[in-house]
Amino acid sequence: MEDEANVADTPDQFLKALGKSLKGTEGVDAGMADILEAHILKAAPAQNAVAQAKDAILKLAAERANPPKPEVDNG
Repeated sequence: MEDEANVADTPDQFLKALGKSLKGTEGVDAGMADILEAHILKAAPAQNAVAQAKDAILKLAAERANPPKPEVDNG
Protein backbone atom coordinates (compact mmCIF):
# COMPACT_ATOMS: atom_id res chain seq x y z
CA MET A 1 0.00 0.00 0.00
CA GLU A 2 2.77 2.41 0.86
CA ASP A 3 4.35 1.90 -2.58
CA GLU A 4 1.20 3.24 -4.24
CA ALA A 5 1.34 6.37 -2.11
CA ASN A 6 4.98 6.94 -3.07
CA VAL A 7 4.22 6.93 -6.78
CA ALA A 8 3.36 10.64 -6.70
CA ASP A 9 5.65 11.89 -3.95
CA THR A 10 6.93 14.76 -6.04
CA PRO A 11 5.11 17.17 -8.34
CA ASP A 12 7.18 15.87 -11.27
CA GLN A 13 6.15 12.27 -10.59
CA PHE A 14 2.52 13.31 -10.20
CA LEU A 15 2.50 15.26 -13.47
CA LYS A 16 4.21 12.43 -15.38
CA ALA A 17 1.64 9.98 -14.02
CA LEU A 18 -1.16 12.35 -14.98
CA GLY A 19 0.17 12.59 -18.54
CA LYS A 20 0.36 8.81 -18.87
CA SER A 21 -3.12 8.49 -17.40
CA LEU A 22 -4.52 10.98 -19.90
CA LYS A 23 -2.98 9.08 -22.82
CA GLY A 24 -4.48 5.83 -21.58
CA THR A 25 -7.98 7.18 -21.04
CA GLU A 26 -10.60 6.33 -23.62
CA GLY A 27 -12.07 9.39 -25.30
CA VAL A 28 -9.03 11.60 -24.64
CA ASP A 29 -7.41 13.11 -27.72
CA ALA A 30 -3.97 11.48 -27.82
CA GLY A 31 -2.44 14.35 -29.79
CA MET A 32 -3.62 16.90 -27.26
CA ALA A 33 -2.47 14.70 -24.38
CA ASP A 34 0.99 14.53 -25.98
CA ILE A 35 1.09 18.32 -26.24
CA LEU A 36 0.02 18.76 -22.63
CA GLU A 37 2.60 16.27 -21.46
CA ALA A 38 5.37 17.84 -23.54
CA HIS A 39 4.75 21.47 -22.64
CA ILE A 40 2.39 22.00 -19.70
CA LEU A 41 2.50 19.01 -17.35
CA LYS A 42 5.96 19.80 -16.00
CA ALA A 43 7.06 20.59 -12.47
CA ALA A 44 9.03 23.52 -13.88
CA PRO A 45 7.63 24.34 -17.33
CA ALA A 46 9.46 26.72 -19.64
CA GLN A 47 8.55 30.39 -19.35
CA ASN A 48 6.96 30.21 -22.77
CA ALA A 49 5.29 26.81 -22.24
CA VAL A 50 1.83 28.14 -23.08
CA ALA A 51 3.10 29.70 -26.31
CA GLN A 52 4.87 26.45 -27.21
CA ALA A 53 1.71 24.45 -26.49
CA LYS A 54 -0.36 26.89 -28.55
CA ASP A 55 2.02 26.52 -31.50
CA ALA A 56 1.88 22.73 -31.21
CA ILE A 57 -1.94 22.82 -31.05
CA LEU A 58 -2.13 25.03 -34.13
CA LYS A 59 0.22 22.68 -35.99
CA LEU A 60 -1.87 19.66 -34.96
CA ALA A 61 -5.06 21.44 -36.06
CA ALA A 62 -3.53 22.30 -39.44
CA GLU A 63 -2.42 18.69 -39.96
CA ARG A 64 -5.89 17.44 -39.11
CA ALA A 65 -7.58 20.01 -41.34
CA ASN A 66 -5.41 19.02 -44.30
CA PRO A 67 -4.78 15.29 -44.07
CA PRO A 68 -2.53 13.78 -46.73
CA LYS A 69 -4.47 12.65 -49.76
CA PRO A 70 -4.11 8.99 -50.74
CA GLU A 71 -2.16 8.42 -53.92
CA VAL A 72 -4.24 7.14 -56.79
CA ASP A 73 -2.67 4.48 -58.99
CA ASN A 74 -3.47 5.24 -62.63
CA GLY A 75 -2.36 1.85 -63.81
